[in-house]
Amino acid sequence: MWNAISRLFSHHQEPAEKLLAHFDRLAGSEPKFVKVSDAGVQPSIFVAIYRGYPEANAITGFTLGLSHFHPPDGGHKELVISMRDSDDSWALACGYLAYQLRDRCPFICGDTLDFGEQVNNSTGMSAFLATHPRQIPAAQTVVDLRVRQVQVVELVPIYAEELEWIRSGGSVESFLHNCPPALAMNPKRKAFVNQ
Repeated sequence: MWNAISRLFSHHQEPAEKLLAHFDRLAGSEPKFVKVSDAGVQPSIFVAIYRGYPEANAITGFTLGLSHFHPPDGGHKELVISMRDSDDSWALACGYLAYQLRDRCPFICGDTLDFGEQVNNSTGMSAFLATHPRQIPAAQTVVDLRVRQVQVVELVPIYAEELEWIRSGGSVESFLHNCPPALAMNPKRKAFVNQ
């Protein structure tokens, strides 16, 4: 598996190793890798799934490979999601969106993404908000790989009514203020717009 992941980033192993080492340092452990791109698609996209980060009962997924694609107005991005849950579906949904939107979406902070169905059976959340990572120190959200700089963008799971509210002019800043990181990681939180 490591060889396939190493080939994602270039003919040199150094950039892939550096990005993975950065994610490992943040999470304080080594991940489980899941390929989310279809067979034969190059470069491939994987999700690195970490348990116990940013807190003991949480799961965090980082995409690996999205930063090879260059959508209009986009830079080199990798996505992250953190939830207080043990279900890999959160990380897999993050990877699935990265794969499906790799050529079309620049994943700019403030973008909303409709997943089209519940992320998992324990929640009604079916969409995501792209934002600056709130669980990672700001200085650690850009990784210099020498051949390119990769920006990490967080996906915050949201409900359909929150998606509609934001898309109809609701303030992203107000949403994020009222849904701080600890609350946003709760798969059973109540929808902000119904409170």
